[in-house]
Order: sequence, then C-alpha cells, then structure tokens
Amino acid sequence: MSAAIGLLVLLSASSIGVSTGAITVPTNYPASLTSFEWQAITSPQYAGVSFVVTILAKDENGNSYPFNGTALVSTTRGDTFVNPNYVTFSNGVCAANVVVTLAESLALRCSKDAASGTSDVFEVLPGASNRLMVILPGEQLAPGHSGGRNGRPGDQSAGDTFSFQVYLTDEWFNQIDESDDSVYFGSSDRFGRLPAGGQLSNGTGSFSASLRTAGQHHIFTTPALGESLVTDTSSTVSVFAGPYEQMLLLAPGEALLPGDTTSSLLETPGKSGTPVPQYLRIPFALKVYPCDRCWNLTVGRGDTVYINSFFPFEVSPWRILLLDSAVFSDVRATTSAPNQCIWAADPANGVTSYWTWLNIRALGMALEVTAPDTIRSGETTHVLIRVLDANGDPIVAALVQYSVVKGSGTMIEPALLTDTIGYTTAHFVCTPSPASEQDSVRISSGSADTVIGIYVRHLSDSLLAFPNPFGNVPGSLGRTQIFYSLHRASTVRLTIYDPFGNKIWTRSYISGEPGAMLGDNTVYWDGTNNKEQRVASGVYLIQVLGRTGTVVDFKSLYRVGVVW
Repeated sequence: MSAAIGLLVLLSASSIGVSTGAITVPTNYPASLTSFEWQAITSPQYAGVSFVVTILAKDENGNSYPFNGTALVSTTRGDTFVNPNYVTFSNGVCAANVVVTLAESLALRCSKDAASGTSDVFEVLPGASNRLMVILPGEQLAPGHSGGRNGRPGDQSAGDTFSFQVYLTDEWFNQIDESDDSVYFGSSDRFGRLPAGGQLSNGTGSFSASLRTAGQHHIFTTPALGESLVTDTSSTVSVFAGPYEQMLLLAPGEALLPGDTTSSLLETPGKSGTPVPQYLRIPFALKVYPCDRCWNLTVGRGDTVYINSFFPFEVSPWRILLLDSAVFSDVRATTSAPNQCIWAADPANGVTSYWTWLNIRALGMALEVTAPDTIRSGETTHVLIRVLDANGDPIVAALVQYSVVKGSGTMIEPALLTDTIGYTTAHFVCTPSPASEQDSVRISSGSADTVIGIYVRHLSDSLLAFPNPFGNVPGSLGRTQIFYSLHRASTVRLTIYDPFGNKIWTRSYISGEPGAMLGDNTVYWDGTNNKEQRVASGVYLIQVLGRTGTVVDFKSLYRVGVVW
C-alpha cells in the first residue's frame, strides 16, 4: 500500500515539473517565436529585378514555429532599399518576391518584435542603363533612393564658374560604371555658359558651368542621338547678383537684359531694344541702374551720379544718389541732330555707363501760313507753309498734313515734306458749286496745328464782300474784300453809305483798269471814310455802278457789317 502511494506521488511530481531527489523533471511550457532563418539567396541579383526569398520561423530550440502573420523585411543598409517592407508567413513559412533597389553587397533581415534573422551576404548589381543624373555642388548621388539625390545645391554668384557631375544610372539611380556615353547640355539661363557636350568615362563625368542671370535656374542634360536614356533636369540652383561693378543707362525704347553675354558696346550689352527718337525741348526720362559684371541689377553705394553728353541739353534733377536706380525724369535736348551720345557717370567710384546714341529730332511747334482769303469756285490756289521748331528755326523734311474739314474743297496733296529752308506748298481747289461757301483747311505738323478759312465765291455772284462782318473779327485782318464780276469793261463807281444814307467812301475806276475790267474785280475796304477815319460799328451799304457812256451795264447793292 505504501509503495503504491509512493509511485503515485512520483508520477504526480513529474507531471508538474518538480525536482525529486537527484531527478529533474522538465516543465511542459509552449514554444515561442525567437528567430527567422533564411534560405540561401543566389548571388548576384539585379537592382530593381524581383527574386524569391524563403524565410522560416523558428522557436527557441531551433524548431519550426507555426507563425502566421506579417514581419518586417529590411536590408543591412536600411529599410528603404527593399520592396515590399512586409512579408506574410503561413504556418511558419514565407515565400515572397522582393525587389532590392541598391546595387551593393548586402544582406536581408526579417524581424518581428524581438525575433529577427539575417540572410547571407549577396551581391546586387546595377540594372540596365536607364537615365542621366545631374548632381550640383552641395548634392550627392543617392543610389537606390527615390529621386536619386541627397543634399541641397549651393548658391552661386552670377558669372562664377562651378563644377557639376553627370552620372549614367539604372532606373534606381545606381551608377553604371562600365559605359562611355556622349551627353549634351543646356540651361534655363539663356546666357549661361556650358559646354555644348561631353563624354562620360565609366558612367560619370565632371563638367564646368557659369550661370550669368540672377534668379532660379536648372541645368539640362540629354544623351547622344539614338540613345534611349531618360534626360535629366537638375535641382534648382539660386544665382545671385554680384557686387556693383558697372552702370547701365536706359533711354526710352530700351529694356533691361540681365546676364547678357554681349561684349561689344556697339551691341549694347545689358539691354535690349532701340532708343526711340526724342524731340527738341520735349522732356523725356533716362534711367540709370547699378549692375554687377553680368549686367544683373545690384545695389549701388549711394554715390552721386550725373548725366553727360556732347550735345546741349537740360536735365532735372541734375544729380541723384544711386542705390537701386536713378531716374532723371526731365531731360530736354536744346538742339536737334542725329546720333547724339549720352551717358551716366559715378565719379566717386570711377564708373561710367557706355554711350547711348539718340536721334534728336525737331518737332513742328509753329506754322507760318500764307493763303488767299477768297478764291473763285473751280479755281486752284497755293497754300504756303513754313514749319518752325521749338527754337523758332525752320525744320527741314518736316511732314505737313492737310485736310479739308469744312466745305467741298479739296487739298490736292494731303501730305508734303518741307524743303531745305522749311517751306512746302500745297494746292487747294474747289469745284464749281451752286452757291458760295466758306471752306476750312486743317494744317498740322508735329505738335503744331491750325485751321485756315478760304472763301469760295460762286461765279454767278454779282457783288459780295468777305469777310462779313469784318473789323475786330478773328481772321478778318481788319478789312473786307469787295467782289463783283462785269460782263464788259465799264467805268465803275463804288460808293459806300452809312446806316443813315450818307456817302462815306467812294472810288472810281476807268474802264479796263483794275476794278473796272471784264470779269472778276476785287476792291478792299478797311472800314475808314474818305478822310481815312475809322467808321463806327454798324451795317453799311455798298453800291457798285458800271456805265458805258450813258448806258448802265452793271448795278448792284450789298450790305456789310463793321464790328470794332
């Protein structure tokens, strides 16, 4: 009975893992996941090309562990170079396709909580040639990473030379070091100085560039024709203007052209456009800018700048402190001539702008007009014009334009140029009309503009006076012209009566002389009486009587007003 009890006690102790004398009975705890075991990975593999890996889950005794779930996969260079980053286990086994993007000797690692395991080291080679990469100063090629670049490009000063690298890589930016390819370059800076092209040696090359225009720029690289490589645009590089070294003067019609590589002063470096011709004594503006050696705008030292020229001119203000710019808003040439030079000077720094050439033209500011007050309908008459500039001097080759703004007359020449002494002659004609009319002719040249009146008398009018009224009336010149047409030469007596019927002015003309000829006759009355005294304002009666012997050939009355 006691032996049976002892056996029962011994069996019970074994089941719970206790020590009985010199015998230790193991406990019966469940196994746990403690490691991962990799099956050998074939070497080499290729960046970006998937391959199969097999991973086994193990317990603490090295036995298979029935793990179901996901675990992290990484490389010994980090977790960014393998895809996917998580793999799935089923009953302790994972068979998955993975892609490694970094071309290097490395191993893969699998981990889950405290459990981990690393594969054997294998070689990853670059993939096929795929693209070009531009690496600027301050950057590094980042193989295997998305984007392929690390770092930030360093800022550059306009005109300074710096080196940049070009790499031939696979799709994942791993350098292909067994290829010599031709490449070509370009830049967003139209004035940037880069080699037209170059040769890569073992998949890389170092080249020089100089960017001249301040701002944000890129460098482009393309492969030789026939090569199907992806072209590349560099990161953005900031180009800053250098110190104040030269000065630029802009005339109307010119614009800034920073970065300009033109060296000949005749080709106007730093600016584009052509100066617009300016006019005598008409104000215009000149702008002065401080520039670096590449014609980028920079900041001056606050010294005084002046405008200079070999032609006479007036300028206000006559000096300005130069910081970011100086604007001389009121510049006036006092003589006209072609190809006049003008420049800006900063004496304190010994800096002057190069010469800007201006055409200074004379602009019509006044017109001297000679034309008849009255013509017969259908008659052609001359209109003589002299054009004067702001100095009162005649202008050679000035354009004079004519137009009839009232009436049925016509200017035969709508536009003419003045001759070598400033004159031009145009011709006005009015076709026969059923009645007399007042025509107006506009004449203009430059800023000068005037309107003259020409009275067109109809042929059937027997007697008339023009202007009517006259005296202190604009355009009347203080007199009136008395017109009458005789059917035959006759002895004529012309009498003017005041408003009360008194004779105040008489003239007699012998047949055949002016005033008594066959056809049209003209007599002037200046508003005075026979004693050459000015008559009072009012309405006066003109009578013209023509006789041949005792026969009256012509008799007509006409009223004219006098206004003082």
